[in-house]
Amino acid sequence: MRKSIKYLLIVVYLLFVFVSCEKDEPVYNTQTDFLEYTLIEKESQVEINSDEKTILINFPEDVINADELIAEFSISEGASVFVGNVMQFSGITANNFEMPFTYEVTAEDGNTISNWHLTSTNNDYTISLGLGGFQKITLSNNRDYDWYFDQANTGTFSDVNCGPTSTTMAAKWSDPDFSFSPEHARKTYRPEGGWWYTDDIDNYLTDLEIPHEFISLSNNATGTQQKIISQLDVGNIVILCLDMYYISNETNKKWHVDKFYKTYSKDWGHFIVVKGYKQVDGSVFFEVYDPYCYRQTYSDGSFKGKNRFYRGSDIYKATSIWWNYAIVVSEKGSGLPVQNLLKKSEIPHMWGK
Repeated sequence: MRKSIKYLLIVVYLLFVFVSCEKDEPVYNTQTDFLEYTLIEKESQVEINSDEKTILINFPEDVINADELIAEFSISEGASVFVGNVMQFSGITANNFEMPFTYEVTAEDGNTISNWHLTSTNNDYTISLGLGGFQKITLSNNRDYDWYFDQANTGTFSDVNCGPTSTTMAAKWSDPDFSFSPEHARKTYRPEGGWWYTDDIDNYLTDLEIPHEFISLSNNATGTQQKIISQLDVGNIVILCLDMYYISNETNKKWHVDKFYKTYSKDWGHFIVVKGYKQVDGSVFFEVYDPYCYRQTYSDGSFKGKNRFYRGSDIYKATSIWWNYAIVVSEKGSGLPVQNLLKKSEIPHMWGK
């Protein structure tokens, strides 16, 4: 009897120890949420989306510098936050909000991890265009009249009329009284058909007394972008001859960025007009008039070739492979300077279709 009572007491004791240990086992939080988020030094509105794990910062339009800003935030109890290898502390750690970045949030349990994507915007249109959110620089050498032409409507040789069409657009931009059409340019040079070359553009603009010059581009992306930008900054526009195969294909038909038509092979020589640029989320996008439109339009009815944006990195690749020069066109009678001029006799000429 005593032995049975002893065994019973041992069992009760073991059950007590087991229950006690079970109660003492810590329970760790598995949540990885941002609960509150504000920026200290800049006016902004913050949108936290816990379902999609995103943070959107909306700055006023006059904010063009958002580097080294500090956020105050609260997160799930016990969680830790990193950007890359840098641990984040509320009210202390600074980040560059001019470009998107990702917070990695690790829960208190040490195993549950979520990635929160942060983007910033200081305008209400670059995201819808597909360019990104934070616009640091924007310039567009537009006119208050229409000077865009679709090469689809340029006569018998429409398929290869990007040269006459781009040249006509540039001439119309330079001189508001210019009244000739791309068909006139085609009848003036190579009236029997065939691709236009860069020297055809030079000859036609010279005939019509449209001020223009040749410049060389660079052997690196930054150099080429800066050479084009420097001409746009003083009020000029630029005609490029490039291989469109190397311009990225669009990924969203609603956006205004990247190529909206197919080029299935290399050596797709083409002429476009560059009239502006934007720097968004750290990348350069050139604003172009691309004549190869063929009546394709956006939802608002405007031509897809009009006010299209091509990436600066793509422009470098497409020009350096095809024709590493540019034709700079100035406003007629403006006397605007063109720097780094080249002798026309020293330039190899190339074609576009």
